[in-house]
Amino acid sequence: MEKKAGIQSFQNFKYINTVNALAGGDITKWDEILNMPYDRVLTKLLLNKTEAEYQRRYAELLKGQ
Repeated sequence: MEKKAGIQSFQNFKYINTVNALAGGDITKWDEILNMPYDRVLTKLLLNKTEAEYQRRYAELLKGQ
């Protein structure tokens, strides 16, 4: 479904997609994100992934009730 919607068009932006997401879409915060230590950014990305997986599983459980 993502391919049909055109997700591949974001490939042109490479890592900026991640920077933008971490900055909450606020371009004035991009430099702040880029200057953060790598391990801090990686930890945040892993936390976001874990939260998204939990929310997906939780929503599936609610549907199954």
